[in-house]
This record gives sequence, C-alpha cells and structure tokens, in this order.
Amino acid sequence: MEKSLESAREELRLLREQQARRDRQQNDVERILTSHREAIEAAGGRVQEILQSRIWRTLVWLGGWFVSPRKPKARPEGPPEIRATQGAPRSGRRLLTGASTAKDCAELVRNAAGACRRPMSGRPRISVVTAAWNTPISSLAASALSVLEQSSTQWEWCIVDDGSAQTDFRDLLPILESTHRVKTRRLKRRQGVSGALNEAMRLAAGEHVCFLTPGDQLEPAALEACLTELDRGFDVVYTDHDVVNGEGQRKEAFYKPDWSPEYLRGVMYIGNLLCVRRETALSIGGFDARYDGIEDFEFMLRCSERTQRIGHLSTVLYHRRLPHSDPEASQEPVGGTDELQNLAVQAHLKRLQLPALAEPGALPGRVRIAPRPLASQPLVSILIPSKDEPELLGGCLRSVMDKTTYGRFEIVCIDNESTDPRALQLMESYRVKRVLFTGRFNFSQANNLGARAASGEYLVFMNNDIEAITERWIEEMLYYAQQRDVGAVGALLLYPDLTVQHAGVVLGCRGTADHVSRRASAGSDGYHGSLSCAREVSAVTAACMMLSRTAFEQAGGFFEEYCTAYQDVDLCLQLRAQGFRNIFTPHARFFHKESQTRGNYYDLGDRRLLLDRWGKTIAARDPYYNRNFDVEACNYTLKSEQ
Repeated sequence: MEKSLESAREELRLLREQQARRDRQQNDVERILTSHREAIEAAGGRVQEILQSRIWRTLVWLGGWFVSPRKPKARPEGPPEIRATQGAPRSGRRLLTGASTAKDCAELVRNAAGACRRPMSGRPRISVVTAAWNTPISSLAASALSVLEQSSTQWEWCIVDDGSAQTDFRDLLPILESTHRVKTRRLKRRQGVSGALNEAMRLAAGEHVCFLTPGDQLEPAALEACLTELDRGFDVVYTDHDVVNGEGQRKEAFYKPDWSPEYLRGVMYIGNLLCVRRETALSIGGFDARYDGIEDFEFMLRCSERTQRIGHLSTVLYHRRLPHSDPEASQEPVGGTDELQNLAVQAHLKRLQLPALAEPGALPGRVRIAPRPLASQPLVSILIPSKDEPELLGGCLRSVMDKTTYGRFEIVCIDNESTDPRALQLMESYRVKRVLFTGRFNFSQANNLGARAASGEYLVFMNNDIEAITERWIEEMLYYAQQRDVGAVGALLLYPDLTVQHAGVVLGCRGTADHVSRRASAGSDGYHGSLSCAREVSAVTAACMMLSRTAFEQAGGFFEEYCTAYQDVDLCLQLRAQGFRNIFTPHARFFHKESQTRGNYYDLGDRRLLLDRWGKTIAARDPYYNRNFDVEACNYTLKSEQ
C-alpha cells in the first residue's frame, strides 16, 4: 500500500514539473511577444497594422505550436457497437450456411423471435422490405436473425414471396409473423425483383423503408442509427457496407463519400444499406422492372432528382453475403449490368437536360460522361501568370495552342515584369493579351487582375508549368462549369513520369489540405473509380481550374491576403459555402511540373490565414473522404488500429 502511495506521489510530482515547464515556456513566449509589441509601439505606433500582418500571425502560430501540448490521434467516431472494423459480423448469432438444416434454421429463428416479442407503440417508423424468390432457408434465416436482433423497437419487416417454386423458406414465415412485426405476402405469378419490392412497399406502414436482400445481414444498431440520421431532416440515408464470405469473414469494406451526385453517375456507389422516406419512394414510382439487376441504382438516380436531402453514415452497417445464395439477387440481367447502367444514366441525364452521353467506362461498372458538342461556344479566357522562364512558358503556350480543339478562347498572360527577351517574344508571337503585374508577385492579386482584364464568360486559371495532354480539355471542363450549381472544376494533373500530381484536394491533410492520391498510376481506377470518374471534391488546385465568371465574382475572387499558397482552397471553400459543387474530372489531363517557377517555398503565414478563415470547416472532416481513411496518408488507406 505504501509503495502504491509513493508511486502515485512520484507520478504527481512529475506531472507538476511538466506543467511548470509548460508554464515557463508560455511565459517566455509571452515575454518575447510583449517585448516585440512594446518595441513596435515605441518605433512608430503602427501596432494595429503589424498585428494584422502575416509576420505577426506566423509568430503567434509558432508560439502556439511549441507551447500547446500535442493532441493524441483521434479514435474512430461513433459508438463502439457500430464502429467499422474487419472480422466477423458483430453478433452472437451462429453462421448459417447452405448446409444448415431447415430444422436448425427454424430453431434459431424461433428462439430469436421469442426474444423479440416486444410491444411497439403506434405504427412502425421504418419498414424493412425484402423480395424472396426460391430463397434457401438458410439465407432467409441469416437475414431474419439480423433483423430480430435490432436495437431499435420501431421496425416492421415486409417480405414478399415472388411466386417461388422452391418453398422451404416459407417454413420460417409463420415463426416470423408470430412477432407481430413481420408481414408476408405471396404472389401467384413471378413479377421480378422490382415488382416484388414495389408490392412490399405497398404492404409497408413505416414512414421510411429500407431494403434487405435475403442472405444479407444488418448490424444490430443499423436501423437505430439510420432513424437518428433521418430525423435530422434527410429523405434518404445510406451507409457503408462490406462483404461476408462463406466462412463468415468480413472483407472488401466499401467506405463511401458523403452524397456525391456526379460520382453516382459514374459509379454505382450507394449500394446498401439504403433507407428512403416511403412517401419519396412511392412518389417516383418505386422500382422500374426494366432495370432488374441494377434496380437499386436506377431507383437512387430518380430519388436524387426528387431530393438532395441525402445523408450518409460512415459506418459499415450492412453485410452482403457472397457468393450470393439468393437466386433473385444473383440473377444476371439480360444484356449485362454495364449496358443497363449506361441506359439508366443516359435516361437520368436526359431528364436533367444535361448535354452529355453515357458511354461505357474503361472498366466494368464505370460510366464515362461524354459532353455533347455545344450549339454555341462561349468565350473562355485562359489566365497564365508568368515571369521570364521561356522554356516553361513556351511549353505551356505551345501545348494549349497546338492541342486545344475548342474554337473560342483567349490567352491572358499576367506578366510579372519579365526581362528575358525570349519570354517577351513568346508572348508576342502567340498573340496573347499581356497584362503587366508590377512589384513582388502575389498569386491572388495577379489572377484577380487578369480576370478583370479578360473578356471570357468562363475563366481558366493555369500555371505556366502546365502542358495540355487532352485535346478536348476545355469541352470536358466546360460541361461542368456551365452547370448552375457547379463552382470550380479541376483537372487530372500528372507528373512527367505519368503518376498523379492532382486528382482533387482533401481537407485535413497536414492540418490544412493536400492533393489526394499523389503518385498513383495515371491509368489506375483509384479507389472505386476515384481516378476514372468525375466526382465532387472539397477543392481543386488553381494550377488548372475552370469556373464561370459569375461564380468567381460571387465568391469575391481570390482572397488577396494570401501570397503563394492555399488561395485556391480558400476560393473553393468560399464557393462551397455558397452552395456550389466543386468537381474533379479525370477526362481533362495535363502535365504539371509542379511549382518549378516559385520552387518549394512554404509560406507559414498563408497556412495560418487559411486556418483562421476555415479552421472549423477543415476540422469537421472532408465530406468526400471517408473518416475511416487515414487523412495524413491521403491515399485511401485505412487508419491504423488504435
């Protein structure tokens, strides 16, 4: 006992010494800052001006960095019972396989049903909807156990038998009905999965519906978590999911971004678990039998046309069983899923009056959105800040002039007092509009000056170390920039070795923001299509960025307090705050000799300014980069186990 007390006293003494050292450091920094402040006051009374200066912000930031104790790495969000991890499904139920006997299945379901006979006051809040056709009894039993074990008591389950010939699973239906939470209906003739799901939705009484395929399983907290999210005002909520193999091991977790309509057009990413307000589901006509096989994807496209109140839970709450034992779910549609996917997206684009074609992507399950030719071409202004560096400027101008297929564009060169005669000759020979920017270079001020001098309805901000690869790059970027709710559009930028330099910006990396998927192969699909399909991102680099003049001016242009860095992130966040979407497209490609003009200088004042203006937004995590990924790695690798 005495040893324990002595150990505790020693630990307390060490803690007090550490705190005293921190206090002394804090006092030292404060004394230094105070002496600087007094000297400034005595020198000229310009305190307010200097306190607002970049130097002062940097000093304060450095002081806070040395004094503030380091924060431990954040643990995964969410309650432990629904945290996403690998391994077996988090449940006490035993694994049911095709070899499980009907008697085993019935006994397990009967026991679970007996424990589930809890009263439900009023109508259910959420109806689980299932279409069954020739379903193995073990598949329905596995799903049943996951439903019966839900932590929420506000559910019902609507099961429609789609005219099955193999009917062993029907032995479970009376057991399930005994809970007074399960409704069943048997169709005399098979209607297909869409017809059966529509029948189940008509049977449902819940305010919301969610969809469960026989054999698949829900996490115990799945319905409770989804209801909580729906109560925040969403009409649709989806979750992350994974796959359970025949041995019951979880793998292939799909960690999804928050709602990303552009990404959905290229990738069937929503999947399961999908919960929808029943009124919304019925108002769009339910499922369309023409798209059986991808019925949930086509249904989601039409849902997104009705509402944008779509929420996402970054937690694996649904486990898909593979190989799928349910014939209805595993049946390949006539013509294949890829053809149906293209048809569904094309119909979606037509309803939205978007001038594009849905074409097969480079890989199965991917759709390429190809812009249609424009009836009339708006003027596009390409703004290139530059100072001397004739090799870089020449390569940039030559590639733009030689490769660009778009007819109406102008080049505005913002010249920071070039003296090299070769650079001056290039600007003259390529007939660029030269705008003189005098004094020390400031990226924001230079580009704002160029924008005022430009004549175009659409603006492209381009570094002089950029070289075009794609001939139709303006058409590809303009397709998005012309959409009224789109702000900045960024391109796929490559290093000379054909690896990725820029494919969108993720908030939070290095405490601020950085490019995602650096050094990935240019021909890679990325993480579930992140490098092969256009998608929403929080920000894009202004090394090659297009946006409408209207959006640029509405956002106030580039904030001119920045000198060399983060002004593009700031502009994109300002656009996002005003309701615009920022888009990355991999179909406009360029080489980027990153920052060869200004070198590797890193401006701490710019960093501090970004955090002053957008610190809360950055700390809230990037909605398009799932919280289960390591934001410091910024390459879609999972966080280390805590």
